[in-house]
Amino acid sequence: MLAGRPTCPRCGLLIDAEGRCYPGCTGPLATVRCGGCYLLNLPDAERCDGCGHELGLEPIAEPDALRCSDCDEPFSAFRAATGLLRDCGRCGGQFVDHALLRDLLERRESYGASAPRPPRRPEHVDVRVRYVRCPACRHPMNRKNFAGKSGIIVDICREHGTWFDRGELPQILAFAASGGIARARQQQIEDEERSRRQAEIARDTAKRASVVVTASTWEARRARGDAVKELLELLWQITR
Repeated sequence: MLAGRPTCPRCGLLIDAEGRCYPGCTGPLATVRCGGCYLLNLPDAERCDGCGHELGLEPIAEPDALRCSDCDEPFSAFRAATGLLRDCGRCGGQFVDHALLRDLLERRESYGASAPRPPRRPEHVDVRVRYVRCPACRHPMNRKNFAGKSGIIVDICREHGTWFDRGELPQILAFAASGGIARARQQQIEDEERSRRQAEIARDTAKRASVVVTASTWEARRARGDAVKELLELLWQITR
């Protein structure tokens, strides 16, 4: 094991999500799918390398009508009570229904609260500007830094789901288990409270400035009124 990732038992190099270190390697393929994040793991693994979930009964895939946005391969769909996770066997991309993703994140938050793990930094952040089309509606999805602070850029279709490139979903679930979402939520609350206080200060400042301007205007009008009165009195005296 090196830097938190498994190594190929045949040549010792780091393996990818498919269980190979380089195209010519004949080492074992990752064939055990995690029931927590649906990542493929090596056959002798006891826990998922992506999210730490204990490996046991594997989820069963079913055929799906949608195709991968990146390589146009048919998805394998994994059905849960709250929705579908679609997995591309070629590029490793995953498209997750919103309700299922919310359920996965909540479960990982609960697990992290009872068995906390140190936060795992993303191994790679894709900074390229590219727009992935939603597999369902084919409209370009919005790219966002998940939870604002995770450093993991995901693609979101507001109606149909979230697209994860290979290995991103386990990173997101590990981020949730380490308390990252809770910290981001607390930060958002603090930012909103700070913005509210700043808005109140701005309103109070504007109100005080308005009072000063009103008083100054009244003084100016009174001064003009006094000057007109004095002029009329002078004219009256001259014309008498």
